[in-house]
Amino acid sequence: MVHKRSGQLGFMDAWLGNNPELNRRLDKISRLLDWSVFDRMLGVIYNSSTGRPSHPVLLLFKGLLLQSWHNLSDYELEANLDDRLSFRRFVELSAMEKAPDHSVFSRFRDQLVAKGLHDRLFEELNRQMEARGLVVKKGTLIDATVIEGAPKAPTQNEDGTAGKSSQDLDATWTKKAGKYRFGYKAHVGIDQESELIRRVAMTPAHVHDGKMFASVLSGDEGWAYADKAYDSKDNRDVLQKKGIHNGILMKGHAKRPLNSVQRKCNKILSKLRSPVERIFGTLKRSYRYCRAKYLGLRKNTLQLTLMCMAYNLRRMEKLCV
Repeated sequence: MVHKRSGQLGFMDAWLGNNPELNRRLDKISRLLDWSVFDRMLGVIYNSSTGRPSHPVLLLFKGLLLQSWHNLSDYELEANLDDRLSFRRFVELSAMEKAPDHSVFSRFRDQLVAKGLHDRLFEELNRQMEARGLVVKKGTLIDATVIEGAPKAPTQNEDGTAGKSSQDLDATWTKKAGKYRFGYKAHVGIDQESELIRRVAMTPAHVHDGKMFASVLSGDEGWAYADKAYDSKDNRDVLQKKGIHNGILMKGHAKRPLNSVQRKCNKILSKLRSPVERIFGTLKRSYRYCRAKYLGLRKNTLQLTLMCMAYNLRRMEKLCV
């Protein structure tokens, strides 16, 4: 299918866009990145040389970012693109064009999953963040949070074992703060100074936080900070091999409790790693990312990646004065 070109706004669009009240934040984000790189990367979607022109893939991708920022369904995204001029300017949809149908966004999301593009898109955003000098690499804050599954949590089996959902076979159970939770875990590695998210991973909820430690390390940071769940010989060995200073809180045992020096170190390290909770708070409160929207690990990994890209763009907008 042939692509329409994005960015072909008419005189009326340009004139309307000169109103600074439309949306200063979206206009600034539009200037932060070289979007043409993303456009080329997305070009493998609907890349037939014949057929009726489709909506530009960059328009659809920017639409998914708007969806993440404003917690919109596909139907609401379509309606808002038809109604809000600031949204239309951001995705570069002219005043004369109708917004893509909600089903177009659903199919586009399926294509992103099928072609595994989300990792490459996230890496490109990281590359451009680094090129701007925003990633300090002094340290990485590592943590995980539970994201509730989209379907209703299944009941326990008669023998007391955890039940499985017939709707989402990838979602599993975990116990946190004395409560059982059903769904997934979002694992992140965050640049300590800039609070930009550098690495993301998603797993079923039962996967232990510490098992994903190496996956969310970037490898070029000076320190790695994490809570006691990550304290293991394997993770200490990973840090030693990479030449990264160990900022993992130490875990005591019944037969070997922590001494006063270790407890004091933990108190200092705890303060250093605590900003990661603020990032999770932003994702859950501002972006309403407490519950997964989709079924299956692959689609929910895409949602997490888009959420983190959306967060990083908002963070870049604040960092780039």
